[in-house]
Amino acid sequence: MNAPVERGDPGLQPERTLLSWQRTLILLAVVGMLFLRGALTHDAAAALRASPSVRVATTAGLLLVCAVLGAHLWVRWRRTAYGTRDPEGDGPPLSVARPWAMALLCATVLALSVVLVLTELLGL
Repeated sequence: MNAPVERGDPGLQPERTLLSWQRTLILLAVVGMLFLRGALTHDAAAALRASPSVRVATTAGLLLVCAVLGAHLWVRWRRTAYGTRDPEGDGPPLSVARPWAMALLCATVLALSVVLVLTELLGL
């Protein structure tokens, strides 16, 4: 059996987690902007049937969620001394995001999916 290997950089895993959260939020913002823009083709049959007000409201909601989650991640990252320590003790660093952040992200993606399905089926 191998002996446990001492980690040389205790902040490496939290940093990778932070970067993955950042990529996810950037992707969510890009998807929102593409939804605001509309179809990528000029074909009328392929165009989204969402009204401009639905597009603007959906994109504003997505950008608001991205801002809230981004601020939460930034505060947590700074509070844990860039992922190297637990602010209340000397233990390992806290996770970069709280569980509610993942729940909010999942609920946002689900809501975006519902909006997309409803706009295609009902033509809202």
